[in-house]
Amino acid sequence: MRAQSLSTVVLVVLLGGLGPRDAEAGPRDFIIHVTRLGGDTASAQPYIDRFLRYLEAQASWPSGSTKGTFLRTRDDVVAAMAKDAPGVAILEPQVYLELRGPRKLEPFLQLESASLVSPKLHLVTKNTAYRAIGDLRGKSLWTILGESPPYLSKIVFDGQIDAGTHFKIKRTFDALKGVRGVLRGDCDATLLDDDQIAAAQKIDGGSALRTIYTSPALPSIPVVAVGAALPAADRATLVRVLSSMCGTKQGGEICREMHIDRFVPPDTAALNAVQSRYGQ
Repeated sequence: MRAQSLSTVVLVVLLGGLGPRDAEAGPRDFIIHVTRLGGDTASAQPYIDRFLRYLEAQASWPSGSTKGTFLRTRDDVVAAMAKDAPGVAILEPQVYLELRGPRKLEPFLQLESASLVSPKLHLVTKNTAYRAIGDLRGKSLWTILGESPPYLSKIVFDGQIDAGTHFKIKRTFDALKGVRGVLRGDCDATLLDDDQIAAAQKIDGGSALRTIYTSPALPSIPVVAVGAALPAADRATLVRVLSSMCGTKQGGEICREMHIDRFVPPDTAALNAVQSRYGQ
C-alpha cells in the first residue's frame, strides 16, 4: 500500500478560501473528504499548507488568504456543510451523490489519481463456500464504504441487492484492515480495487483471497462548487491553476507527494449515468 502519511493528503491539498480574508471569506473555503488512503486532519496539514501557498502564488491571491479542512468521515462533511457553508468541496463520489441535491453541488473539475481513485471494486472472500453475492446474505462485510449503504447498493452492487440488509456492514478506515479481517476469519468479505488486491496478495495467506463479484465502472473524485457561494471569477481561476498544476515543475512535485496525477474537466456523461442509477 502507498504511504499512509500521504494519504488523504490528496485532498488535503485543497485550499480553502479563494480570495482575501474578509467578511465573505468563509463561503469561499474548501472541505476535503477522500478516504482511500486513510489519514487525519493533523497529518494532512503540512501538505495542505504547501498546496495553498502554491495556489495563492499562481492565482495572485494574498499569501495566507486561503484555507482548507480535511474531514475523515461522511458525518463530518454533513456537519461542516451545515455549519461552515464552504464554497468548494472535494468529495468521495458516494458523499457527492448523497449531497448533490440538498447542497446543490456542481462539479467543475475531477481528480485523477491511480492512488486515490478506485475505478472498480471487487468483492473478495477466502471461504470457498461463497461463490456469488447471494451466498453472503447475513454475512459480514468490512469496507471503507461502510458509511454509505445506498452507494454500495445502487452503484457498487448495481442495484442487485440492498447492501444495508444483505450484509452486516462494518466501516473501516483502511482497506488492509478488511483484508486482515477476511484472512483471520473476523469477517466474511471485503471490497478492494485492483491495486489493493495486488497488495493483499503479498500478505501471508493473501493468495487464498478470491474475487466473487466485480462492480461496474465507478466515478472519479469530483471537485464541486457548493451552492452559489463560490464567485464565478474564483471558479475560473481554480480551473486554470489546478488544470495546469501537475504539469509544472513546482506544482508537479506537490502533486506527486500528494499522489495526484492531474485535475481534469468532469466526465459529465459518466457522472450523469451514475447519478441516474443512484437517484435522489
